[in-house]
Amino acid sequence: MRSDIAAVRKAMDANASGGFPYTPPLQLIYGLGESQKMLFEEGLDNVYARHFRLAEGVRKATSAWGLELVAQSPDLYSDTVSAIYVPEGFDSNAVTDHAFNAYGVSFGIGLGEMNGKAFCIGHLGSLTDVMVLSGLATIEMAMADLDYPIELGGGVATAQEYFRVGHATPIQSPV
Repeated sequence: MRSDIAAVRKAMDANASGGFPYTPPLQLIYGLGESQKMLFEEGLDNVYARHFRLAEGVRKATSAWGLELVAQSPDLYSDTVSAIYVPEGFDSNAVTDHAFNAYGVSFGIGLGEMNGKAFCIGHLGSLTDVMVLSGLATIEMAMADLDYPIELGGGVATAQEYFRVGHATPIQSPV
């Protein structure tokens, strides 16, 4: 029997009597509880609205850079992560590597067919507009360092304007 199947069976057998067959991952269990507490304190509708706003800021920055999202229509857009094509002749892995090595910030790489063609910006979790702007500024600097055909500051300014004027009411902190 494969070891992963055996481990699941052990867990199921132990769980039947209320136990766990190994040292329980308490940090994960407590972390899950704290995450749920944070979600319900902010309110799920507010969480969804915040993630949409953050994603929309990234999408607007992408457009200002003259780049395209991998998702080809709004009904396919994700409010959790944006995959962005790099221009023809550029390597997306080079820009994500440079962002990490030069600025200490990690971005997702394109997987499978997207490897070398796209990078990802995540906008899910305990994030604010300003935190997203920091990521946008970082990838924008990395692209400028590698001579991408972008205007330095263009994507960040576009996202700033969207975040700045897009609030009718004060934002609840995701804390």
